[in-house]
Parts: sequence; C-alpha cells; structure tokens
Amino acid sequence: MPYTVGISYNHLKENAKDYCSEISKWLKNKNIKVKNIPYKLNKNPNVDFIISLGGDGTILRISRLVAKYSVPIMGVNLGTLGFLTDTDTKEVFASLEDVLNKGIKYEERMMLDIEIPTKKGIIKTTALNDCVIRSVYNGRLTSIDAFINKKFLSGYKGDGVVISTPTGSTAYSLALSGPIIYPTLSLFIISPISPHTLTHRPMILESDNILEFSSTDGSRKSDLIVSVDGQESYILDKNKKVKIKMSLKKAKLIRDKNYSYFDTLKTKLKWGV
Repeated sequence: MPYTVGISYNHLKENAKDYCSEISKWLKNKNIKVKNIPYKLNKNPNVDFIISLGGDGTILRISRLVAKYSVPIMGVNLGTLGFLTDTDTKEVFASLEDVLNKGIKYEERMMLDIEIPTKKGIIKTTALNDCVIRSVYNGRLTSIDAFINKKFLSGYKGDGVVISTPTGSTAYSLALSGPIIYPTLSLFIISPISPHTLTHRPMILESDNILEFSSTDGSRKSDLIVSVDGQESYILDKNKKVKIKMSLKKAKLIRDKNYSYFDTLKTKLKWGV
C-alpha cells in the first residue's frame, strides 16, 4: 500500500533541515508521497503518519496538533534526552523500512483535555505530558483549591500543582517525587510543587474523573498561570476554574521493533542502575 508521510522538524535544532531533506529524498525514491507539516496546523494533514524530527518538545507539540486527526507519530531524536523519541538518525531508515514493509504499529497514549477561562474567553487545548498550575509571580506562595467531580478535594499551599498523564510521569512529575507509571495506562497524577504541608504528596486518580483547580481566593497575590506541556501558557481569569479531563483522542506513537520502555528508563533516566 502506498503511504503518504508527513515530516515536521524543529527549526532550532542543528542539521534538522538537512535531515528532513535527506529523509524526504529517501522516501520519494521509494515512491512515497511526502508532505511538510508546519508547527501551526489548523486542518487535517491527510497523511498516514508523521515523522517528528527534534526532541521530546517537538513530539509534544506535534502530538497536540494531530491527535484530533488520529495520526501516528514516529519520533526521531535530534536532542539530548529524547525519552519519547526512541529512534535516532542512525536507525531512522531501518525503522522506516520496517514500517513500509510490515505496516504501522503504535502505542496509544492518554492525553488531557484542558479548558482555561481567560479574559479573552475559554481556551481549549490538549496535553500529552502535563498541565502545570502555579502563581503568576515566581517564587510567591500560592493557594490552589482542587475539586474532583465538583466536590472539594483539598487546598494546596506551595508553588503550585502538576497534573500529569502516565506519559508525563517521567517528566516534571518525576522531579516532584511522583511515581513512574507505565505509559499506556489511563490515570491522573496530581503532584504538589514544593508543598507547604508535610502530608501533601502525589496522588493517583482514575481517568474517568473530572478535575478542577482554582485560586483559593480572588486576591491579586493568587493570580494563576496555566502551562500546557511547558509550551503554552495562559493567565487564568479571576475566580474561575481550570477544567481537566481525559481526552477522547489518543496520541499514537510509532515504536521501533526493538523498543522497550524499561530499557529506556535504564539508559536515559538511569533507573535501577
């Protein structure tokens, strides 16, 4: 079956454009149609899968762009850690050959649907890793109220909270002593950032819950900013709540045939070493 393949690359990565041209040429020599996928995408790209050239940040951005179109993503690491992108430039052609010969095989990853009331209206976006809620004023103690299915859960005093997916459990949440969660599961992790209470620790919740977060009071000192995958940031409107739930759309990550999540933990995060 002839494929149509999209390629998107991080313009800030050295040699990314050259790698894009090299991969594009290789695909075209195999009579594969190639499309360049821009960082700002507002329509269905109509491709069978997308090659993401960059690091984890690139694949996070592309996953938010194409999740609603159900497009699988092959991550090619040009960065340093590359935890989400298990294929590197030395392996990319062998991985592509495997996909072209044996078909597209991918993992589905849970994503977050996030609604953020702002002064300009409600922002609706998605996240693959996490959503961070903190004070607009860096370094200032803030108080955030958390709700589950409209029922009060707790007030968090500290630097903020991180709401993470299993994929994001090895990102910001891990730095906050959150648990490592196998990435194909569906659940939420709520991790307080520098909590001012000894009993506040990371919490795991079922993904069928609806979470909401707001400032404890409406004073200027409690103005909150909401960050999505560390790439989008919005100021929460006063006396409003951020709403977070599991997205009906999944990120689809194409995996190399030799991929092992536990090997990745060992080699890239030094887990158990």
